[in-house]
Amino acid sequence: MLNLRNFRKKTDTIIKIFAVIPVYEDHRSLKTLLENILTDGNLGYLDEVVVVSGSESSEIEWVVSGFKDSGFTIVLLTNPAKYTPNALNIGIEYSLGKGAEIIQMLGAHSSLNPGYFRNLSNIAVRENEVAIFSPGYDFFPPANIVEDAIQLFHLSRLGRNWQRIYHLPSPVPGFGSGAFAVRKEVFEKIGMFDERFIRNQDNEFFHRAVKAGFKGYSYPGLTYYYRTRKTLQQLRKQNFDYGRFFALDPVSHSPKQAAPFLFYTLLLILLLLTGVFNYFGEEKFALFTIGSFMLTLGTYLGAVMLEGFLRLVRNGKAAVMLPPILIMMHFHYAMGSFTGFLFGFDRFSDNKKAGS
Repeated sequence: MLNLRNFRKKTDTIIKIFAVIPVYEDHRSLKTLLENILTDGNLGYLDEVVVVSGSESSEIEWVVSGFKDSGFTIVLLTNPAKYTPNALNIGIEYSLGKGAEIIQMLGAHSSLNPGYFRNLSNIAVRENEVAIFSPGYDFFPPANIVEDAIQLFHLSRLGRNWQRIYHLPSPVPGFGSGAFAVRKEVFEKIGMFDERFIRNQDNEFFHRAVKAGFKGYSYPGLTYYYRTRKTLQQLRKQNFDYGRFFALDPVSHSPKQAAPFLFYTLLLILLLLTGVFNYFGEEKFALFTIGSFMLTLGTYLGAVMLEGFLRLVRNGKAAVMLPPILIMMHFHYAMGSFTGFLFGFDRFSDNKKAGS
């Protein structure tokens, strides 16, 4: 077998890096990702690629077999449960058993900058106090104005707030969900992904890691090209699921992720109090609560419109769609949270399966 480490410079410190890729039925995206990372720029810096498939078809196996002569070691493992956290844990357990020192998680619907693993290796050697390494984020070119607007939702401070890790000029604290590399010491101390979290498993994992004292940073030189949902319907379902699994463990999420649920809860409380005060003839208190309701709602709508205007100036006409997208996604995230709190977390939808 080809000894990949011979390709490293003699002065390089050797770190065993494994990549884990959960995948379900998206074999075309997997092929694109493997073409992207199995290049000369990463040769000698990426020890193994571990594809964990929840599909029963032969298409994933066919894609993986097409790279057997690439000079890289690629293995294909099976994920009977079909869900993303299960797939990640299968790949992590395999990688640790093979001596991995750093494990990079990747989504199949993604791409990386040239030399990503070379850069990751160099950063990991240099930043020996950092345990979780995340890339800066970028997007695939949008196919239409809707997809362009969805990308703006991800960048917006009122959306997913990826602006902080978009085209990074310098390292910033935190991590990028969906793609981050973890030192083995983190898994040894806090365990692997919580398989209850079909969504948001990366947020929950990072919360535990930080609580245990590990540092995480996002770095320039590492770029993750993310393919957003293509339609508003797909984005709506995604945010509803995110909201549901926020309810599973709110403490493990940031205050910002609690905002939609808390906002709609406040509006409901104010409306309820207005009705109660009216019923008992307390007009003064009723006016106060309905006034508070209008002020809260007006402040929110004003902030959304201001964000849309600023994005319009900065990003062009796709930002016209941003305010209604923000309102829609905040609502569905909140409804997902209410659903999670009230009805639980049964795994009922295929869009939660690995790689979807």
